[in-house]
Amino acid sequence: MFQGVAHICMVDDDPDSYYLFETALREINDSVRITYCDSCNSLVEFLKSSDDLPDIIVLDMKLPGNTNKCLRLIKEEERFRHVPVIVYPGADTAAGIGKAKPKPSSIRVMKEFIKEKLAIPAISARNR
Repeated sequence: MFQGVAHICMVDDDPDSYYLFETALREINDSVRITYCDSCNSLVEFLKSSDDLPDIIVLDMKLPGNTNKCLRLIKEEERFRHVPVIVYPGADTAAGIGKAKPKPSSIRVMKEFIKEKLAIPAISARNR
């Protein structure tokens, strides 16, 4: 899906979800850099001030302040509108979205999400 992902920005107001994501990603590929933003505002500030834009943004569907507004802000800015965004569904919204899965709640499930949705190749310090 996404070739050459070296930098991911995860946007989630729940630090535990970020920790789970980071832990799972490190087990799959410890060479991918992760930037964490806890709100849409912090994401936009990061994107506007960064000289090193992420290769992909993972965005919590239930982000306070409206996820759709955040998506619009990302796509309105010429400088970073090209960055792909994966919307990450929250557990309580899954039933109303059809096939959307709940936010992964274990390392194993998070690793499946990362491999399936982000197509991050498995590389670790132990394999080099």
